[in-house]
Amino acid sequence: KQWYQRRVRVVRIFDTQTCLLLYELRRGTNKARVYSVAFNRLSSLLTLTSDSKTLHIFALDGKSKSRSVTKHTLSSALPSVCCFGSEENTVIVISSTGFYFKIRWNDKGETFKEEQFKYLMMTDD
Repeated sequence: KQWYQRRVRVVRIFDTQTCLLLYELRRGTNKARVYSVAFNRLSSLLTLTSDSKTLHIFALDGKSKSRSVTKHTLSSALPSVCCFGSEENTVIVISSTGFYFKIRWNDKGETFKEEQFKYLMMTDD
């Protein structure tokens, strides 16, 4: 199977020069297909979306094994891409159905959907 077709519980991050395992990130107890993975500018955070309708955010703080700092339930399990926003503690999610979401989290790990709108209208034309 190709990597994007696999369903996983754990995401492993390797050093690309030495091939050493740096992080083992547990995203949940059930296997899920990961749609998108992104690092922040400092590579201190990682976010991912999956077909389990969740957005996970991990702190890459030197611990080799880690659970997500926070997670947010998305409105659908459809494919999406994610990236860190330009504002602190924000993640942007773009869904394959044409929705834009801006998710913010606080120091307690609580998440809030700060913005949502449909940027793409599907037509038969």
